[in-house]
This record gives sequence, structure tokens and C-alpha cells, in this order.
Amino acid sequence: MSQVPRWGIVLAVALCVRGAYLLTAHGPAFEAPLIDADYYDFLGEQLARGQGFPEGPFWQPPLYPMLLGALYWLGGHSLWWPRLLQAVLGSLTAVLAARVAWRLSGRPAVELIAGLLVALHGPLVFYDGELLSTSLGTFLGAAALWLAVREPPSGWMALACGACIGLGALAVAPLLLLLLPLGWAVARSRPIRAALCVVACAAPVLWATAFNHSRTGEWLLISANGGINLWLGNNADVDRSMAIRPGAAWEALVDEPSRQGFHTPGAQDRYFTRKVFVFCREQPLRCVSNLIWKARLLLVARELPRNEDLYVVRSQSPVLWALTARPGGVALPYALLWPLAAVGGVALWRKRKEGAEQARRALTVAGTALMLAAPSIVFFVSGRYRAPLAPMLCVLAALGLLVLWESRGAARAVPVGVALAVLGLSLWPVRLAVDSVNFEAELQYAVGGRRARLGDDAGAVEAWRLAVERKPDYLEAGFNLGLALERLGRPEEAVRAYQSLLRWYPSEPLLRERLAQLRDAANGGASP
Repeated sequence: MSQVPRWGIVLAVALCVRGAYLLTAHGPAFEAPLIDADYYDFLGEQLARGQGFPEGPFWQPPLYPMLLGALYWLGGHSLWWPRLLQAVLGSLTAVLAARVAWRLSGRPAVELIAGLLVALHGPLVFYDGELLSTSLGTFLGAAALWLAVREPPSGWMALACGACIGLGALAVAPLLLLLLPLGWAVARSRPIRAALCVVACAAPVLWATAFNHSRTGEWLLISANGGINLWLGNNADVDRSMAIRPGAAWEALVDEPSRQGFHTPGAQDRYFTRKVFVFCREQPLRCVSNLIWKARLLLVARELPRNEDLYVVRSQSPVLWALTARPGGVALPYALLWPLAAVGGVALWRKRKEGAEQARRALTVAGTALMLAAPSIVFFVSGRYRAPLAPMLCVLAALGLLVLWESRGAARAVPVGVALAVLGLSLWPVRLAVDSVNFEAELQYAVGGRRARLGDDAGAVEAWRLAVERKPDYLEAGFNLGLALERLGRPEEAVRAYQSLLRWYPSEPLLRERLAQLRDAANGGASP
């Protein structure tokens, strides 16, 4: 064992855990990419066929669908290609976190613990198996930090660090914020290195900007979804807006700028951004209280859902079930990570007195952690969007664990007090509007949508029936069920599907329109 490098142990454990997850995972959420993942998969197929992106600017950052397109072009369309690659990227993220911990502490135990915490981090393992940009962005963020703290510094290192930040922003746009602490870190009294980092970061970002301008004549930095995401987390009722679900409510929100006369993607993006600025100007106290509330949500131990709930899909694999355990309602791993990371923050503060080099590393790590936490506070909090912060928390948690282990007597009082205070915040119950969402029904609704997109109406009917069984008043699922039954030539069943919804929505015109057309068809009139 002494002959095996610590990073090798971390890599082996991370690969084994992710491989075991992929081999044991079964269920609709794993077998069918859903919502954003389905859209990424669709774009990847298009790019692999040489059809390019849809008209207009990038709606979401483009790097991940480009990666999918390359994988599908090389190996054919299989969900295994991105999942295998992401298992490797996730494992390398664990190694990078371990090496950062080594640079920060110089302690082998801290290096090993930090790497293993990332290797066994249940939500990260989950996202490594999803067709989402989360895994890629998390890896690129960790790589940028590792390059920034490497020795010896060089111009090539600065270029590579900047490239990782720029490419990371094309996967997860808020990673662009890393340019602030890491650009400073790579300079080390040589401004030319900071300039090289900025240039390398700007190159991919400006390519995306130029692409958007060539498509629309408008200036959009990376993608056109920034404004609406900013509004979701900054308005008079953030809790309700964060619970808006895919379907009619989301489409109505997306179409709101068009109803107000803003028809181009850039104008629509600016429409939501202006709404945020107007809200903050007119209600500054509410705006600040929203930010404080989101900072508190960031510390919540449980995974806050976005498109799917981790605690609904964790049963798809015994590996995931174990790594996201909730003994006594205590959600792992964040219930342990946040308190230990807070103690690690205390240790970073103390390191400022250990010489200029240690102070620089401590500031680099602290600044990186703050920049990775900032998007959740500025935009909104969800498990998926705080994932890039997780490797940083693991580094700080490993450092904090060492502090608690080595502290004695009165010296332990401050770190223990900090840990207990943060633990209390993490576990303190918080009730959110999104908690009332039936994610099991939504999962089946999304499965049906993917199957219908692929031309499998029979499979879509099966999924939408399950969605309606779990949530009888699910308008979108029930209506789509009726349409699919019509396409399959089963009008009697379609009528029953529409009629069951009328009990909940007696004045819904679309339901009455479909029923009227089906009755006309049954009486020998116009076919539906």
C-alpha cells in the first residue's frame, strides 16, 4: 500500500464507485434522459449528424452538447459514451481535489481524505451519470484551481488555467467568475501571467459571443437563458418562482416577453434582467432579504430539487442509495461537509499568518469557494447548481477534520462552536414551495415526453398513465395522454382521459375542443 500514491488510491476508489453505480442503476430516470438532459441528447444527435445548432443564439451554454455530438459521431448514439467519460471526469475531479488539498496543507492525510470525500460524494456520483453539463463543469472548475496552485508557476500554466475557466463557462456559465481569484493567483507578481489567463479564458467565451451575434445581430455573452434564471431567484416571491414546473407554467413564463412586445432572444433576455433591476430598485430590502435567504438555503444539507428530486431517483441504484443516506433525516453528505468545511474556513483564516505563500494559497482557495457559492446566491439554489462547489467543500472539510483532530483544550472551542452552529443551520427544517411538487408524477411525465419525441407513442401512453395515476389533476400529462391515444387510433380511451381532467378543469377550452372533435368524428363528421 505504501508504494501506491495517494492520488492513485483516490482514483481507484472513485472509478470503482462510479462504475458500480453505472452497472447497478436501473429505472426510468436513468434509462431515459429527462427534460434538460433530453434536450442535450437531442442537440448531441443533431450535431453528430452535421445539422448544427437550432436557429438563433445558444439557449444554454454550448460546450456540453458539442461534447455529446463528438461522442455520438465517433461511437454512435449510446448513452454509455457520455456516462463513461463523465465517470472518468468525476474520478479525475476527486484526484484534483486531493492535489489541491496537498498544496494547501502539505499533509498526506488531508490529501487522501479530501480525495475520498469527492470520490464518495453521492450527488456528484449521481450527476456523473446524468446527461447534464454538471460533471464537465465541475471537472473544469477543479482543474482550473489545481493549475492555479501548482508549482512552479509558468505562462503555460496561466494559459491552461484560463482555458479551463473559459471552457468551463461554456459548460456552466457562472464558472466565469473563477477568473477573479484564479487570475490573481496565477499572476504571482507577474502581471503577464494574469493577462495570459484572461486571454485564454476570453477566447472560447468570445467565440460563443460571436456565434450568437452572427445568428441574431445581438450581443449575448454565452447564452440567452441568463436573464430568466436571474429573475427566478430575484423577485417578490422567489419561493413560488423556484417551484415553477416544466409545462404550461414554464412556457407561459418563457413567452412573457413576447406578450410584452419583445420578440428577439436578446431583447427577451434583457427583459427579465430589467425586471430584476426594477425589483431591486423598488424593493431593496426584499432584494437583500432574498439574497440572505438563498445563502441560508445554500447551507441546507438536503439536495434541493430542480427538474428531478434526487431522493425520488436514488432508489435506482443501491450505490446511490447508500451514498445519499438520510439517517434520522440527516442528509448526507452535506450534513457532514458543511460543518467540517466551516472549520476548514477557520483554518484558512489562521493560515494567513504562516507566510506569504501559504496566505496566497489560502486566499486562492477561499476566493474560489466564494465564487463557486455566489451563483446559488445570485441566481437560485438547487443541488445541481451547487455541485461545482462540492469538491471545494471536500477540501475544506478535510482540512477542518484535521483541525478538530489535532486541537486540544481551549484551542478546540472555536472550531467546535463554528461546526455546531453550521450543523444547526444545515439541519434546521425549511419548508419550500417546491416540496409540494409530486416529482414521481413529473418523472413519468418527462419519460412520456421523451418517448413521444422518439416516436414511441405506446411507451408515452404507459408513462403518462403512471403520471396521471400519481397525480390525477396533472393537466399536461393527461392532455398529452389523450393526444397520444388519438394518434394510436384509440379515441374511446382518449375521451375518457379528457373527461377525467374535466372534473378538475371544467372550463379548460382545449379539453372541450378535443372532446367536441372526437364526438364529431364518432358521428361521421370531420376527423380529429
